[in-house]
Amino acid sequence: MPRGMRLGLVVTDLDGTLLDSERQLGARDRETLLELGARGIVRVVATGRSLFSAQKVVGEDFPIDFLVFSSGAGIVRWPTRQLLEVQHMSAASALSLARRLQERGLDFMLHRAIPDNHQFFTHRTERPNPDFDRRARLYAAYAQPLHLPLRLELPMCQALVIEPPPGPGCYPELVAELADFSVIRATSPLDGASTWIEVFPAGVSKAAAARWLRSSLGREHAPSLAVGNDYNDLALLDWADLACVVSNAPAELLSRYRTVACNDEGGFSDAVRAALEA
Repeated sequence: MPRGMRLGLVVTDLDGTLLDSERQLGARDRETLLELGARGIVRVVATGRSLFSAQKVVGEDFPIDFLVFSSGAGIVRWPTRQLLEVQHMSAASALSLARRLQERGLDFMLHRAIPDNHQFFTHRTERPNPDFDRRARLYAAYAQPLHLPLRLELPMCQALVIEPPPGPGCYPELVAELADFSVIRATSPLDGASTWIEVFPAGVSKAAAARWLRSSLGREHAPSLAVGNDYNDLALLDWADLACVVSNAPAELLSRYRTVACNDEGGFSDAVRAALEA
């Protein structure tokens, strides 16, 4: 970060970064967020969770200004939940995507548009895929089987491909084949080993959402800090003026970015302190 310049924006991942292993916000990290607010520094959480899922761990008293959810497909002001920005794909585009994934023999979920993107269709092959089954059971009340040809008249948010370990599964191939979409890799938050491949409309990412926020707030020239822990944070980490990863991140990320303590030991606070003292 340029010396002498005031930090303007802090963007942090949620699970495995800001929250501890019990999915709680530690006392030290809460105090750090409160200090940032007192300093007038914009506080942003950027998560892969849907808004429906994020609200289970981010309450009204959570000390942030904005929530970027679904890996950048949506942005809300916090705590009012005022929806500021939404990205979706047309029904025709979603159907085309579903056919391509089905032809590839992949297990995937096709999610409805925001704010209902916790609801989805499932396509399951016969191969063993415990993590897919685990997620389908977890959200059984919001899931229904996908039968093609499917008639869709409404836009959709995303597709989620779940690949059993070891990673990265078919991620490199999908990046090449789906150049007309944004393809984002993440590690499963359920088993910590399977690869989740999110397919969004082109241009969707945590970095794009952070860039949009910084511009809309008139802080284009104010340095930014990003803190993350997984592959879906890569674009955000590369975008920020100062990037840190917690020590529980994959080795590939640890070798690329400044490393702070793990999420159970206040790594987020360490990253903020380093940025404020830069």
